[in-house]
Amino acid sequence: HVDFSYEVSRSLSACEGSILIVDSTQGVEAQTLANVYKALDNNHEIIPVLNKIDLPAADTEKVKKQIEDVIGIETSHSINCSGKTGEGVDDILESIIKILPSPKGNKEGPLKCLLVDSWYDSYLGVVILVRVIDGSLRKDMEIKMMSNNTKHTIEKVGVFTPKPKDVDKILSGEIGFIITGIKNLSDTKVGDTICDTLNSIDKPLPGFKPSKPVVFCGLFPVDNSEYQKLKDGLAKLKLNDSSFSYEPESSSALGLGFRCGFLGLLHLEI
Repeated sequence: HVDFSYEVSRSLSACEGSILIVDSTQGVEAQTLANVYKALDNNHEIIPVLNKIDLPAADTEKVKKQIEDVIGIETSHSINCSGKTGEGVDDILESIIKILPSPKGNKEGPLKCLLVDSWYDSYLGVVILVRVIDGSLRKDMEIKMMSNNTKHTIEKVGVFTPKPKDVDKILSGEIGFIITGIKNLSDTKVGDTICDTLNSIDKPLPGFKPSKPVVFCGLFPVDNSEYQKLKDGLAKLKLNDSSFSYEPESSSALGLGFRCGFLGLLHLEI
């Protein structure tokens, strides 16, 4: 959905390939196109998958032709599948292994990794999701955030399988999470480059384009004493969702509050 285009762009920049899932009853839709072009801009290898083939209205040949005509992607290796019956799922997993390229990167080089996402955990502090481009991340290593030059020591390294699982290190091409005991939400900027303090690099990764809010709303606490709680809550939300923005505003009728910006109405409702 267009309201979550920022999340999509972050995920795409952490991977080498994508699966394009098209509904075999509906065909190519507007948001399909928007996301495919983002994937192509990131030089992704794309596997077309036609979903919902168990429905009587499914027309795989027509949708294949539409994918070729509208998007311009070869559909000779496309896969028919059904999430409901499980048909074709094994073929998708096989084609991910065979068709999608392996990550490129230098395991022996100095550490360079991309901060893909971060969220707040009340027990662990800030959990940071990273994609290692070069080098490796290990426990007890001292790292530097290149946007603000802050230094932190890694307390915990892990991967999602899909549950969190602690490991000793994550290598070039892998995606995992690190915990450094950061308590301040503003220290972790999505799209930042993380490097080794002892062997730092000169040039950071390009990061992400900031998103532009298009829908705005004013949020005011019912009771003015709750203002600080609302402010802390919005700061935590901002950490999880960088496409959300807010600034303080005051109203003679409602008191102190915030003007919040969103990417769309669905984004605002959630």
